[in-house]
Amino acid sequence: MKPNLTYPIVFSFVAFVYFTLLSIQESPEVNIIGEWREVSWEYEKLDTAEAAGASLDYMLTDQIKSQISKDLIIHKAETWRFAENETLEMTGSNSSKSLHWNLKGRGNILQLNGPRNTVEHYQIQELSLDRMVLHFSFDMQVRGIVKMTFERINA
Repeated sequence: MKPNLTYPIVFSFVAFVYFTLLSIQESPEVNIIGEWREVSWEYEKLDTAEAAGASLDYMLTDQIKSQISKDLIIHKAETWRFAENETLEMTGSNSSKSLHWNLKGRGNILQLNGPRNTVEHYQIQELSLDRMVLHFSFDMQVRGIVKMTFERINA
């Protein structure tokens, strides 16, 4: 084979294999559809007096959780139901909300559109068939990241 044709043929083959594998891969949107139960909220502090690499993880109490989520769409939601038409039903002990959701980026950013054009973004840290972990940053008194863990209710 001529050297002039070798590079375009190899490049075309690699591109074909790449796009074929990409089209076979299941979309994250398919994995998120269903009903999820909130299991835990954990706080990771970013600004610590100790070394910057030594962060502190701890479970949040209900009082701190309500203070953090006071202005968020997700306030007092314990069950999230993602529907195929990109609607999200959030239910709590005595509250219920309906929102619009979609995935941004490479499927790693969950965008929630609430009432009065409020938009919130959550980073999807883990998404499997039975577990979802979301992170969101806030700036209350000390900067930090809240890690919300969910388990699938219906498989």
